[in-house]
Amino acid sequence: MSRAVLLVSSDLFWLGKVRAVAGKLGWTVIVPTAKTDITQELLQDETKLVLVDLHHPRFDFVETIRLVRGTRWDAHLVCFGHHTDAERLAAARAVGAKEVWPNSELDRRLPELLA
Repeated sequence: MSRAVLLVSSDLFWLGKVRAVAGKLGWTVIVPTAKTDITQELLQDETKLVLVDLHHPRFDFVETIRLVRGTRWDAHLVCFGHHTDAERLAAARAVGAKEVWPNSELDRRLPELLA
């Protein structure tokens, strides 16, 4: 069975990094361009991991976290953002994200997440 990661980010660094690591480990990377894409992908059995960039310019992270939790409560959700933005990191936790990491932590742990 194939595995997919839903990457809610438009940052070129993360797009390249996640695609490179995921590709080596046999994962498919899906990057939504609209809110309906997120919902549609969450309903797919292949979607095993959801990565949400707290600084995505087009998707409100609070709304995205609520959508993930409301559509697929069992999805492995990891939110990430700048370590200096304590307010966003705390807000993500407050709306239900259990794993909220600074960018450096995602960079370090990405291979482990996809193993």
